[in-house]
Amino acid sequence: MPPTPRKLAWSASEATRLRRLAVTVLLIAVASTAAGQESAGRPPVSVSNEFIRIRVNAGPQETGRFAVDTTGGDPSRAADDNQVLIYGSREPWTSYTTVLVDEKPFVFGGPTARRAGKEVATGVVAAPPRTSGKAIVCVTRISDLEVRQELSLARSTTTRVEDAARIAYEITNRGEVAHSVGLRVVLDTMLGSNDGAPLRAGDRAIATVVELVGQQIPDYWQAFDSLSRPAVISQGTVRAPAGAGMPALQAPDRLRMVDWGTLADAPWGFAVTQGADFTRRGEEEQDTAVALYWDPIQLRPGESRTLATLYGVGGVSLSPAQLSLGLTAPAEVDYQYEDARPFSVIAYVENSGGFESRKTVCALELPKGLRLAEGESDAALGLLKPGETRQAYWRVVPTGEADGSLTLAATVTSENLEPNRVARELVVNSPPQLNLKVTAPSKLEVTPQNRYAPDPFPVTVSVTNAGAQSARSLVVTLLLPDGMKMAADPSATQTADKLARGDGLLFSWSARATGLPAGRLALEARASAAGAKPVSVKHAVLVPELTPEIRVHPAAQAVPLLTDGKPTLVPIAVQLAPARRFVGCRVSVGFDPTVLEPLYVSRGEAFVEGGRLLSPWSAGQMEQGRIAAAGGERGDAPPLSVPETTLFTIVFIARGPGVSEIALEPEALTGEQGAGTALRVVGGQVSVKGVEEVTQ
Repeated sequence: MPPTPRKLAWSASEATRLRRLAVTVLLIAVASTAAGQESAGRPPVSVSNEFIRIRVNAGPQETGRFAVDTTGGDPSRAADDNQVLIYGSREPWTSYTTVLVDEKPFVFGGPTARRAGKEVATGVVAAPPRTSGKAIVCVTRISDLEVRQELSLARSTTTRVEDAARIAYEITNRGEVAHSVGLRVVLDTMLGSNDGAPLRAGDRAIATVVELVGQQIPDYWQAFDSLSRPAVISQGTVRAPAGAGMPALQAPDRLRMVDWGTLADAPWGFAVTQGADFTRRGEEEQDTAVALYWDPIQLRPGESRTLATLYGVGGVSLSPAQLSLGLTAPAEVDYQYEDARPFSVIAYVENSGGFESRKTVCALELPKGLRLAEGESDAALGLLKPGETRQAYWRVVPTGEADGSLTLAATVTSENLEPNRVARELVVNSPPQLNLKVTAPSKLEVTPQNRYAPDPFPVTVSVTNAGAQSARSLVVTLLLPDGMKMAADPSATQTADKLARGDGLLFSWSARATGLPAGRLALEARASAAGAKPVSVKHAVLVPELTPEIRVHPAAQAVPLLTDGKPTLVPIAVQLAPARRFVGCRVSVGFDPTVLEPLYVSRGEAFVEGGRLLSPWSAGQMEQGRIAAAGGERGDAPPLSVPETTLFTIVFIARGPGVSEIALEPEALTGEQGAGTALRVVGGQVSVKGVEEVTQ
């Protein structure tokens, strides 16, 4: 539609200057036309679908400024076809964006000679508007900052179709010092030919200037002129979860609803006159506009900040009558296990008849799976005059008792007018549903060498998501019972940022059986994610008993005769694995005295309890080629049950070159009851190299 006179209004001084220049402008225009020259302005760049069209000014004046209008709009209403949502469809210029850099405002895009942002500094357009799929991209450089504007077709939160424009800015610090960066986006709202329709936010119909801050800002706001015969219903969305390939929306810090003239003249801040009407500053026409502020934060070199909002067709279910009724709610909500978050439901009631509506009450009917949040109740609207519109606002919480497509309804009654009812469907997405499957051996074998096989054994946990939402911050933990331990990676917990609906991930570990205890041992896998019910599954592994083994450690070693000119010290540990309720032992050790000479015998950890040396203990008798009856008892200490323990350590001196067998002769190995224990004995070997062998 052609620009209306209201946006072309000039101040008195500007009008005088305009008249003085009129003749000159006319002569230039005639000369240009005669020469066959085209206008300096380029046609806007646009993207569209069956619902809306986005246009971006291609410059050179007001480069990057945008407008939105409908193509088919709401398919259920023909009246909103080809209507304006943001003014300036042919030549967008009234909606503009300010980047506040170190407390100085810069208008995004190219310069302007018109009122909106006039004489405010701009950056340099580094990349003029161009289409990229469903989006229009424009890039401006402001000081050290690269600002990327992207306007794209996006799915609305209340309609579930792409009838909204996503207005996004990515600001990146390309410099070497930090900068304070804030953003303001001005939307010059318009409903077809209506430029002064009230804005509706939460439970408020806003017909005068207002500033909303923080949690005062609703998830979305709407505007329409009539419920009984609406031309266009628009909606701005400031909060929304991630979905349909789009990241979540970060709500602005402040939202100002004010007349367009005030925003056109003030590129960033201005005094808010609460309660003033929407008459355009300096003029007489009603002209609503919205400014979204993201307050400045520090951007270090290389850091980016992405901010976005949605604006497009509003999703309102309508039922015209004497008491016309409209109902709006998100088209889709997520149920989060143990974190059910409320969402907004708004009913609009218009007295479309010729009489007052007395004792008007609006109520909400909720299906199984939804409930009113704490403190919510029916809305008593009282007296409605003819033509008056009021709204009822509720916070509703999904309960998890039902999901999928649910129907809620609003009813309105009064003392003297016919009641009315309107229904609306919404989809409640079930939470992430984690399913686990553990793959591991069901039984371990014992090799002829008295070892488990496989050793280590693999454990794989498969996690799938059967819910309607992505599982975020997935945590999978493997819990091993007594008798098992991690073989390699000591971390029992593994994570993933996201598991999409219908997808699966594999997590792997390596584990070992210690032999103590043995039997049917159950390992357990657990998984949790944001909004999902934690799940766990167990898997049993049959672990047979190993024969207790007394052995030399290390089993074999080669040492030089001399180390730094002195005889080499050779420590030999005598171990028991596993120790099952071990009480005491006596073990003799044989060796070749021509190769090794015992220096001393020290008790092992089997005879130490809490830092206390247990008794009786004996280092044994030193004999020719033999240490006899080394060992002891645990005395008053409890029996010892561990996968492995050291009985004692013998420190030898290398005496001469050769090979010495280390022979173990257990004379007694007792458990708690004093009975002898069946035992497997494994000796060792020490090879001592002579000086000549070492130097060769």
